[in-house]
Amino acid sequence: MEETQPNSAKRAPYGRRTYFARALWLLVQSTFWKLAWKRIPVLRTTLLRVFGAQIPSRVLISERVRVHFPWALTIGRHVAIGPDVDFYNLGGISIGNRVIISQNVLLCGGTHDYQDARYGLITAKITIEDDVWIAAGAFVGPGVRVGTGAVIGARAVVVKDVAPWTVVAGNPCRVIKQRKMRSDSA
Repeated sequence: MEETQPNSAKRAPYGRRTYFARALWLLVQSTFWKLAWKRIPVLRTTLLRVFGAQIPSRVLISERVRVHFPWALTIGRHVAIGPDVDFYNLGGISIGNRVIISQNVLLCGGTHDYQDARYGLITAKITIEDDVWIAAGAFVGPGVRVGTGAVIGARAVVVKDVAPWTVVAGNPCRVIKQRKMRSDSA
């Protein structure tokens, strides 16, 4: 007796329209994106907005940034994104105001269900609140919320929420200390 699989196991995780939009975006990202000179920030933000990103016109984005689903990306004001940052935003990514994302950071909004024989796709939104710094080479996993004012150290692996105004580092990351701001007095 032959065992049949449910219909959901045979279908792709996204509809045809998403695959078409993704193919078109890959074409744009491999051509126009690289030509958009970083000294004129409005060029890259305009390309992202054409594909549905919610982003102000003057965000600093390196030419080697990869965005997988621009329509699932929201970025606030005064944000700087370094080279080789990868927005693997299957579940969406929301970035607040005054955020710095250093080079080689991976924001990964998807994983696979290891308890499923077919390794079904699991997606979850990543939320980065205001005044956050994510240092070089950090990994932020699906469903993570990074609280206001937090700092994620270089090469940290973040798979759980980060409390506001904390400094975390390591693999897996752990709290190093509370972040306290100096008062600028003359």
